[in-house]
Amino acid sequence: MPASQYLYEVYIYVKSMFRERQTLFWTIVFPLVYLSIIFAVFGNPGGSNISFSVAIQDLDNSTLSRIFIDAMRDTGIYRVAYVNSSFEEAIRSGGYDVGIVIPRGFGENLTTANQTYISIAYIGNLQSSEAARSSLESFISRFGSIYVERIIEVAKSFMPSDAYRYAIFIAKPINTSYIEVRGSYISSPGGIRTYYTISTIGFMILYSGLFTSIGSIVEARRSGVLQLILSSPIKGHRIFIARILAGLASISITSIAVILLGIALGADIHRIPAYAWAATAILMLIGAIGTMGLGFIIAPFIKTPEAATAIANIIAFPTMFIGGIAIPKFLLPSSLQIFADIYPLSRIVDSVRNIAIYGWQPIQGILYSAPAIIASIAIIIVGWILYRRALEKAIENP
Repeated sequence: MPASQYLYEVYIYVKSMFRERQTLFWTIVFPLVYLSIIFAVFGNPGGSNISFSVAIQDLDNSTLSRIFIDAMRDTGIYRVAYVNSSFEEAIRSGGYDVGIVIPRGFGENLTTANQTYISIAYIGNLQSSEAARSSLESFISRFGSIYVERIIEVAKSFMPSDAYRYAIFIAKPINTSYIEVRGSYISSPGGIRTYYTISTIGFMILYSGLFTSIGSIVEARRSGVLQLILSSPIKGHRIFIARILAGLASISITSIAVILLGIALGADIHRIPAYAWAATAILMLIGAIGTMGLGFIIAPFIKTPEAATAIANIIAFPTMFIGGIAIPKFLLPSSLQIFADIYPLSRIVDSVRNIAIYGWQPIQGILYSAPAIIASIAIIIVGWILYRRALEKAIENP
């Protein structure tokens, strides 16, 4: 089979891909919609300010209670609303993250040097409510320290120097300084979007590779193409290679579409060094071939196109998550991280992300992927052996 024939087979496959709406949806539309949703949900790390909704019952209604509430508003963290009835129900229903009750005598106790208190209502075991409670505890403690410091400043002229020093120490024994550290590239919007762009390409390699290969024999048999091919002088390995090239063409089209959308939506793809592009492309190519090899191993045992689709989904959908392809590997439980380290495509996608995001040199990524590369080569060889035997059986039993 000359090179032109291989190209023609790829052309026929790509043409059919754009002609069939279902294939076009899963190959182009679905990954683009998926990437858009991921960017909308996770594409802006730290981009929104943390805030909590706070229900307040001010039973004191004094100058100091109003100063306290105004100070809460001024932080920009708390969205304050007065609730005069059904206070606990307002918290329980989820309308507010947390609630505060300022008791009668709050202001009077503070002005007469008597200890006062504030009640905080929250929902136990609810992360947002627990976080709001912890934040309010810090705010109340800080407000109390500042209030005491102001009183001490007013009384400073009447106090011995040692007494003033001890009073300041008691009011605030520890001062805090802050050092702002710039986050890594992954913590920037462009970085995280690049990360998820690569992840989307990874799981589409998983899907497209399996769908292209698992159903290859049964679909060709049903359409009558298999008998036509087998009656021709074309050798089996050439059919196999043509099928791989067709699958790679499909994956390439999807990858280009995903990259273009990623760039349009703010992924910093341009930050990937030019010398790293070849390494990442080769790694993804090997990952795609290994994935198709897995499909070719399964293909001879599939009897219907419906079964092929079901098996591909059963393998691809869980693997994209537990393999750390669609989501970061570090979010997985330690037991599942072992699978992500073993599964060839997972390890290859991880290498590509490390090169693109964390600045690995291409040689580092290739060495890290070496077990996956070897496994992918072994898988595609086994896939070819089983595929060839399936073709031989098809000749014997047309």
